[in-house]
Amino acid sequence: MRYDDPDVPASAVVGVVSAILLFVVVVALQALFFRMQEGERSRKVYEQPYEALQKLDADQLGTLTSYGWVDQQQGVTRIPIERAMALVVAESRTP
Repeated sequence: MRYDDPDVPASAVVGVVSAILLFVVVVALQALFFRMQEGERSRKVYEQPYEALQKLDADQLGTLTSYGWVDQQQGVTRIPIERAMALVVAESRTP
């Protein structure tokens, strides 16, 4: 073997080891990215109270549990849902 000939086995080993290390680094970085992304999503979306949704829920709950007018000119009123269910059950029991 001459001095200027390439060392093929050593080059192959270096190439294979480099490819394996590159693969491990890419997989580790991808796992880190997904973990950080889920942490940010949790911090920004899941843990933040959504005031508009909470207000809408409170308004709808108030509507479902109170008396009020639907159309005052036509005499249409709203009754609490529990009372309405009780009336429907009582009405269905009468022959």
